Amino acid sequence: MKIARTLAAFIALIAAWSLCATAIAQDELLYQKRANRYEGIKPKPVSGFDIELLAAQIDYREPTSAWGDRLRARFFLDQPRPVYLVVRELDYKYFYWLDKVEPKEPWRAGFGNVFEWPTNEVLKQLRGIQPYDLGAVARLDKPTPSADENVAPVLLYQSQPPQAAGAYVFYFRLREDAALKASIYAEGDAEQPIYAQDLGRLPAERPLAVRWTTTAMTHAGKYRLVLKGHLLSTNDPIVQVVRFYHQPKLSAS
Repeated sequence: MKIARTLAAFIALIAAWSLCATAIAQDELLYQKRANRYEGIKPKPVSGFDIELLAAQIDYREPTSAWGDRLRARFFLDQPRPVYLVVRELDYKYFYWLDKVEPKEPWRAGFGNVFEWPTNEVLKQLRGIQPYDLGAVARLDKPTPSADENVAPVLLYQSQPPQAAGAYVFYFRLREDAALKASIYAEGDAEQPIYAQDLGRLPAERPLAVRWTTTAMTHAGKYRLVLKGHLLSTNDPIVQVVRFYHQPKLSAS
């Protein structure tokens, strides 16, 4: 009996230690200040918008699904200005979030704006999350979402950036089911889109992607993506505008 009681106490002690270790590990993954950024698992975000921009990126994937040592976010600015970078899960599983970044030097004009962070502290601890489950948006001048966004498309990569920015992808999330059309215009041209797509009927609470591939005739400069449509439940109109700068050459300056 004494041996049985001792064994039971030992098993209970191991179980309690395991639960404690798990709780500590989970606490370490919570969203918090980490060196040069805030990063971790947050409560599920709540959006008050009919449509929300989740990510605005250069459409590029490295030929690997494994995590390296560091993840990098790079973007072009036509002039120095405040930048508010957010990296997040596109389709929620853990509610991973990174923001409030502190770059090594001030953001400047050109493609030399790079922020990098280690993957071992959080990302490698989240089982089932791969690099391209994440999306990034770099808002300009103000940190909060709006119906008229101004962004710098982000190149999200680990170690092998592409030679040029030849395609873009914009991710959104709807609060309710809706029907939408997407158009892209060159700055100053309000009438004739250079790209148009009928996205059809779209479900709520799932990431939807708008992809645009440029051509040799697409010059560097300012563009805007316009989403227009209506909510299926009420027919109320919805509009989202995303303004961005297309710079195909990924040089540092």
